[in-house]
Amino acid sequence: MNAAALTALVDRWRPETHTFHLRAGEMTPTLQDVSMILGLPIEGEPLCMNTASDGWRRQMEDLIGMAPPAPKNPKERAPAGAPFAWIRTNFGQPPPEDANEDTIKTYTRVYFWYMISRTLFADSGGKLAHWCWLKALTVLERRWSWGTAALAYLYRQLDDACRRTGSGGIGGCLLLLSVWSWDRLSVGRPRVLTERRWPHYRNNLDREPNWAFLWDNVSEMTSDPKIMYRQYTEELDTLTAEQVEWEPYGTYYHIGAGMADLNPKCLEEARFWRMRCPLICMWLVEYHQPHRVMRQFGLYQECPPQLQDTDQTLHRLDRKR
Repeated sequence: MNAAALTALVDRWRPETHTFHLRAGEMTPTLQDVSMILGLPIEGEPLCMNTASDGWRRQMEDLIGMAPPAPKNPKERAPAGAPFAWIRTNFGQPPPEDANEDTIKTYTRVYFWYMISRTLFADSGGKLAHWCWLKALTVLERRWSWGTAALAYLYRQLDDACRRTGSGGIGGCLLLLSVWSWDRLSVGRPRVLTERRWPHYRNNLDREPNWAFLWDNVSEMTSDPKIMYRQYTEELDTLTAEQVEWEPYGTYYHIGAGMADLNPKCLEEARFWRMRCPLICMWLVEYHQPHRVMRQFGLYQECPPQLQDTDQTLHRLDRKR
C-alpha cells in the first residue's frame, strides 16, 4: 500500500456525498468496482445481525471448538474477537487427512473469518479478527451480500479517517481503494512489473482472475512518505478531467474486454451497478450514490447532482449507539 497516496486521497473525501471532491469532479468507488476488482456478490441478504458481544467466548467455542483465553485481570476489558496470531497458531496447519465433515467445516469457517478480517473488514489496528464476522459464517451456505457490506464498511472508514485529527490509521478494504485509484488516477500509480501467468483451471471459469490481477506485480514506493504526501497533494490539486481515466474497464458495451481471461463473476451482476440504495453492514448504513459519478459509467453527469446528505443521521449510528 502507498500510504502517502492514500492519505492525500482520503483528505478529499466528503462524508456528506460519499465521494472524493477533486478539481476534475467527484469520484468514488462504486458497486461496479466491487464486482470488477473483488468479484464479490452483490445480490443476497444484507449482512445484518445482532452484534452484541455478551457471551462471545462461549459462542465461539460452540462454533469452532476454542476461544482466546480471558484476561487474567477480571477488570480488564478484552475486545470481542481473536488476535490474528492466535488464529495462525491454532488453525495455521490444514486439518488431519482423516478429518470428518464437521472438522473440515470448522477449518473452512476459520479460514474465511481470517481472510475477510484481514482484507474486507480490517480495522485500523490490524491485529484482531472481530467476533461478529465469524458469527456471520455460522451457516456457511448463507448467501450474504458481501459486496454491499464491504463497500459500506469502506465508506464508513473513509468517513472517520477524513475527519481524524490525531494519530490513527484507516481500515476497510484498502486493496479495493488502491486498485480503484491506480486504474483512474496517475497520482501515486505504481509501475507494473513483469506480468505473472495465472494458473488456469480447466473447465472452471469461477477460478479465473479478477480485474485486480492486472496490478498483481507492481513497484513499491520507497521515497520519504512525508515528502511524497506533499507531492501527491499538489498533483491532486492540479488534476484535470482530461487526465482522469473515467472508464478503465472499457466502454459501456465492452466492459472487461481489456482482460481476456476475466472471471465471469465480475460481470454477472452489472444490473446492480447503478442502483441508488442503502448499503448495510451490521451496524453501518451508508448510501450508494452513483448518480454523482455518472462519468465513471460513461454517461452524462448532471450538475449539480441531486443532493442526498448522508452525514447527519446515518453517521450517528455506530457500534455503541
